[in-house]
Amino acid sequence: MGNQKNSNFTIFYLSSEGKRLAEKLRILLKKAEIYKLKKELIAEKWQKGNILIFIMALGIVIRQITEFVKSKKEDPGVLVINETGKFVIPLLGGHSAEVNKIAQELADFLGSEPVITTASDSKALPALDLWIKRMGLISKNPEILPKIMAIFNEKGYLKVYKETNLEIPLFNFAKEVDNYREAEVIITNKSLGDLKTQLILIAPNLWVGLGFHEGITEKEIEIAINKVFKEKNLDILALKGIATLEKKAKYLPLKTFCQNKKLILFGFNKDELQKKEACTPSKRVFQAVGVYSVSEQSALVASKGSLLIPKRTLKNITIAVAEEIYRIPGKLYIVGTGPGKIEYLTLKALTILREAEVVVGYKTYLKFLEKLLPGKEIYNFSMTEEIKRAKKAIEEALKGKIVALISGGDPGIYGMAGLVLEILGKNNLSLEVEIIPGISALNACSALIGAPLMNDFAVISLSDRLTPWEEIKKRLNIISQADLPIVIYNPRSKRRKIQLSEAKKIILQYRKETIPVAVVCSAMRDSQKIYFTTLGELDENLVDMKSTIIIGSSKSFYFNQWFITSRGYERKYEKEFEISSFLE
Repeated sequence: MGNQKNSNFTIFYLSSEGKRLAEKLRILLKKAEIYKLKKELIAEKWQKGNILIFIMALGIVIRQITEFVKSKKEDPGVLVINETGKFVIPLLGGHSAEVNKIAQELADFLGSEPVITTASDSKALPALDLWIKRMGLISKNPEILPKIMAIFNEKGYLKVYKETNLEIPLFNFAKEVDNYREAEVIITNKSLGDLKTQLILIAPNLWVGLGFHEGITEKEIEIAINKVFKEKNLDILALKGIATLEKKAKYLPLKTFCQNKKLILFGFNKDELQKKEACTPSKRVFQAVGVYSVSEQSALVASKGSLLIPKRTLKNITIAVAEEIYRIPGKLYIVGTGPGKIEYLTLKALTILREAEVVVGYKTYLKFLEKLLPGKEIYNFSMTEEIKRAKKAIEEALKGKIVALISGGDPGIYGMAGLVLEILGKNNLSLEVEIIPGISALNACSALIGAPLMNDFAVISLSDRLTPWEEIKKRLNIISQADLPIVIYNPRSKRRKIQLSEAKKIILQYRKETIPVAVVCSAMRDSQKIYFTTLGELDENLVDMKSTIIIGSSKSFYFNQWFITSRGYERKYEKEFEISSFLE
């Protein structure tokens, strides 16, 4: 919901009708806590970052919360929904906690009407804080945003200064001015000094090109960049990324610096760099590395823009700065959707799916989620079209859209994450990517059958579409000898019928026929089926492409309906295992 990455939702009700509505909302809010109204619970949950939803009359809520209300900076977001679910009213935190947006989403879900009363919404003015976020801008002095919003509400417009190289569509009722001193809102990448009455928004569109001698530290890199930025009156918040030679990009202190500062890091080969002409070429550098200016050419290639600061030579490092044309940033979320059913999505996955403007995915997975995707731009693909899916998602995000690429299970386990990152890396594309984890088949199947993966285990796919079968067989031999439980993905399909039989023969060379085995088909879906068997009795006809197989180790056993692999607790804490009161 909204952008509440760290929010906790609490729903209070009074009547049985209110409780039913609360339970309905939990389908959307996932981990929301539900309580009958108690003042001591309100006091406990009343803290910034929380969202409190009251299903009852507005007057009751006002009387209950009055003593807790302090300020916008300290209060949680508060919404009120009447017991029939007809109206959703954001009471506190309209913009600061994004409660107006959450109210709209709840109203869409319930088929009800949001009642928005904040001044900007009442006057049809845009929410400035949400516009800043969508444009990818960084507020230099966010503490004066309420004052600027008050001016906006009073005047009905704001004077805005924007640097010429920033292709940012201004919000409605913005009046662009040519002199930043006349503006109430300044959009820039420069350091303009201590301006106390103007809202300064930084556009991160600067690229640093680096050449350096190995042995330089992370701290020295930071000091050098800050020095150059300060000398040229550039704001360090405008730094988007760092570019250098391909081999230099592998230098660990540089990688660490970029990781900690949340900067993009690009490494280019000399052929890529030579496509850009150096402003201050050096024959000595060319003789050493094959390009005339690592820093300048790297900055130009990464930015696809113009050189702002030619090469500056400092101790053990050269720095150049280039400026890219700033456009609305898109973002690509790679969303793990687990088994597919809505109840098994994480709260973050639900949030992203509701916020995304474009959704891309395998058509079967999208069908599970269609109730969450009304009004969105959707692109369906077939099972073997992973590359097409990834490229389409990247292309849409590069257009400045918020894109959700669906990946069944977890994106990083035989999912879409690696493919997307490979394509971005191969093409040196600058795009913000966030990977949303999901429940993988190994998690789902393990939970359904007991605790077969309690200790170390191995995971392998028998699909030879991307990995040669001979290589898969080598891996099977190695992991089978390790006496670990084995999770097998993609065990069998209409086309691949011999792989499972061969895999079974390999594993039986090292394991007893009596080892427990579970076959789980369509885990956590309506067509789910579970078969318990042993390695020797494993019937390949029970297995298809929707199946996952878990093969136990010598420490695995069946207990009643459960498949368990011992971790060693009983061996180490044997006496503590007894619960005497139940044994008498």
